[in-house]
Parts: sequence; structure tokens; C-alpha cells
Amino acid sequence: MNYRPERKGILQRLGIKHHEYWPWWLLVMPIWPLWIFYMFRTLKITWFTAVNPGMEDSGFLGESKIKILNSIPEQYKPKTIFISYQNALATNAIDIPFPLIAKPDIGGRGRKIRVIQNVEELLQYHEEVHEDYMVQEIIPYDLELGVFYIRMPYESKGKVVSLSEKEFLKVEGDGTLSVKQLMLLDYRSSLQIERLGKGIDLDEVLPQGTVKLLEPIGNHCRGTIFRDRGDLISDPLCEVFDTISKSIEGFYYGRFDLRVRSMEDLIEGEHIQIMELNGITADAAHIFDPNARLRDALYIQILNCIQSFKIARYNIRNGAKTTPVLELYRKSINGF
Repeated sequence: MNYRPERKGILQRLGIKHHEYWPWWLLVMPIWPLWIFYMFRTLKITWFTAVNPGMEDSGFLGESKIKILNSIPEQYKPKTIFISYQNALATNAIDIPFPLIAKPDIGGRGRKIRVIQNVEELLQYHEEVHEDYMVQEIIPYDLELGVFYIRMPYESKGKVVSLSEKEFLKVEGDGTLSVKQLMLLDYRSSLQIERLGKGIDLDEVLPQGTVKLLEPIGNHCRGTIFRDRGDLISDPLCEVFDTISKSIEGFYYGRFDLRVRSMEDLIEGEHIQIMELNGITADAAHIFDPNARLRDALYIQILNCIQSFKIARYNIRNGAKTTPVLELYRKSINGF
């Protein structure tokens, strides 16, 4: 896939970084007044926790990933095992082949996610993590996507409003420069040098044309690029996610992080493996495309907030409960 060169908007020409590098709170700041306004509209401070009644706190912060995964039909998810860090690790009970993915049950933005190569590394992770976590099989598909879906509870059909393809961090050798020198040539890669230097040989010189994958985990804070593939959104694709979402009780709004064998399979609803399902605080990841304009990103954030309010208001009127403020605060702290 060939992508057009990254554009530079007015802010970038003035020396301000593209919004994909901004702190998450800064990019969502424009919708905070809306969230507050909707508190008065619904007379519920935590109105947003009624958006997905089947998901703990609608997937705000501090929700259990394994509980959400357990709500997804087996055919759509990789094998995943929950592990309590307080108990001794029974490695013989883990019937997932190495390498595998280990990640905390609570939290996000790539925190403590690690590729585990063998039993020794898993035992070390278990000793270091200090929180409940899960291990997940690595899906043997190269194509990783973020699919943002919204459906009104009173409607039978929803809409895929965002489709993004993840491009993993990598370098291409020239036979002369080391991996570190190649990374220094790219701003995105240069941000990862210190972290990746603990696990890979940065002094390695790659042969001409050899591509080295630096980070196999598709998270923005680990250098992943999110490419906007909105051109592929179609009625058949929306129907696929109508089917999936309806099989997940109480889910109406959020982003599927998944791997699939090909785009053709995605549209056919085949070979889809959902790694995570994110709720109310999920972003439509295509807004982080290096070519995305800030005004378009802010427009999408506001539009999705309006849609989430409409869903929450309907659910509240039909008996959905919201999470008490203090309880939500406690969970949110744990989520970080």
C-alpha cells in the first residue's frame, strides 16, 4: 500500500507538532464543555456510563478487559487467559503457544504490554506486573485495524464511522547505517530509541533493502502509524459490524481493535479476531493519521460525543443505571 507523503498544516509550519503527538487530555478538551452540558441535560453527572449498559462503566476507565472479551462470541476473538498476580503462576495451565502477548487487565495506551517469548519471560512478567493481567495468543494475520462503530439502541442498523489501518514501526536498511542511525532519521522512530534499546541491538547494520520490524504491538505510543481507510467503509462492512455488535449485549458505541487476514475477509465478515473492544473513551483512530487535519479531528470528536449523548439519554430513559461519581473516580485512578 502506497500512502501520500505526510502533509504539513499551518501549525506544523509554525513548529507545533501534529495533533497525533498531543497529550490525550488536550485533544479531548474541546468536548469537555459538551460533557458538562449533558450532565445538566440528563441530571446525571456520569451520564456517559449509560452509553454501553452491557459494559462496565461503558468502558470509561478502569474497566476489566477480560470481562469485555468474555462478552464477545468465541469465533471473533483469540484465545485469552486471565491471570491473578496474587496467585502462583501455573505455567502448565497456559495452553497458548509462545510467543504470546501479556497485558494488564485494567489500563490502556500500551501500558505494560509485552511480547513474551518463553516460560522464563512469563514468570518474570508475573513477578514484575503487580496487577491482574491476561495472556493472549498472537494472531497470525499481518493486517491490524481499528473499527469505530456506533448504533442507536432503537435502530437495527448502525454505522462504521472510522476505519484505520495500523502501520507498525520499522526501518529499512541501507547497508551502511545502524538501526539507531536509521531511527534518528525519522522523528516517530527517534522517540522510541531509549525504550527499544533495552530489547534490540541498535548497532546492527541491516543489508540494503532489509526491513526490520521494531515494534509488533500496534499502539500509537509505541510508534504505530494510524492510516485512514475510510474509503473502504461501505454498507456491507457496516452489516458485518451490525452482526458482531448485536451479539454483544448492551454495546452501542466504541472501537474494535482487531486483526484480519485481508480487507476482503473483513468485508465478508471472515477471519476477524478482536483483540480488544474499547468503549466510551475510545477514539476514532483515523483522526491520528499523519495527514489528518486538526479541525477535522476536533469535528469528529464533537460529533461522536453528540452521538454518545443520544445513546445514553435513550438508555437512561429506559432504565439504564449510571455509575456513582466516587466509584467511577476510584476506578479511573486504577485505570492509569
